[in-house]
Amino acid sequence: MGVRRVFDGLYVDQLFQKNDRGEIVFYPSGLMGRGYLLPAHREAEMRTSTRRLMIFSLASGIGFVLIASRLITASAFDPMTVLLFCAGFLLLLGLVSVLQLRLAHNLAPAGERLPAREWLRRGRQARPSWTYGASVVLGLLTLLLASAGIVLGYSDGDRYAIAGGLFLLVVGVLLTWDGVLGMIERSHGTVRQ
Repeated sequence: MGVRRVFDGLYVDQLFQKNDRGEIVFYPSGLMGRGYLLPAHREAEMRTSTRRLMIFSLASGIGFVLIASRLITASAFDPMTVLLFCAGFLLLLGLVSVLQLRLAHNLAPAGERLPAREWLRRGRQARPSWTYGASVVLGLLTLLLASAGIVLGYSDGDRYAIAGGLFLLVVGVLLTWDGVLGMIERSHGTVRQ
């Protein structure tokens, strides 16, 4: 399994769905956003453009997280630097949003937006089957970390550790539940392999 295939399985494939008539619907802003009808002859080109945008977004996001962690740990916490960082982050979000909408330029809207339940189901269907097992494993590991955080926080009287443990508890339950649902749907033949 190549890196490109893994990347596409996690970030790109779920943006390309088929409607009831078998037409390709492209969701440039994710499945909760508006869908656009995509002619079949443009699918390969659109997948390449979407992949590039996702790589740019992911790399930029990681860069901003690294800069933010450096700003937080810096001994001299300068408000102007933080303000410039926030402005740069907002500009990046705006740029990515504009680039997402440009991908859908000259495409016809596909109708109504998906309800949340359908959005989650289609998102699971678009992912490769190996992601369900990975989701369950990560969810269970997160639940272990949550338990440790809550227990240690309680024994030390640390409210922040308890709050972190509770947050991880929610994340772990959601990851595990999503993976289990994906496995159930796969066993019923409603998910691509």
